[in-house]
Amino acid sequence: MDQDQVKQALLEILDSNGKKGRKWFFPKNVDNEYKILANMTLKELVIYVFPALLIAAGIGFIPPYNSTLFWLIKAVFIVFIIVIPVVYVNYRPIKLRNNIRSKDFFIEVFEYRKKKKIYFVKPKNKFFD
Repeated sequence: MDQDQVKQALLEILDSNGKKGRKWFFPKNVDNEYKILANMTLKELVIYVFPALLIAAGIGFIPPYNSTLFWLIKAVFIVFIIVIPVVYVNYRPIKLRNNIRSKDFFIEVFEYRKKKKIYFVKPKNKFFD
């Protein structure tokens, strides 16, 4: 960490408005999950990446094996099959919030779309009728 980051962290910890008492402080990088590989948990690896690796291996075993063009086509498919789940799990759609990932963002959007919408109608003005 450089000097500016240390100063910023100390300023966040210290309360500058003179309020007395305990202040609860949660750093921005706090997460309640244990990361195993490439900022992914074991559950995410098993659910998203492991099936993609199995599908990629299946594509790799498709014959013919001696055609360079066919290997290049298979390589493109294999790369896409492996990259898509990794990006889905690791991409941060909101840059300032490191704890919100694209999978959480998409789940929230789909849940919101499933919710029943409530529409309000402007009441009639009975005074002029």
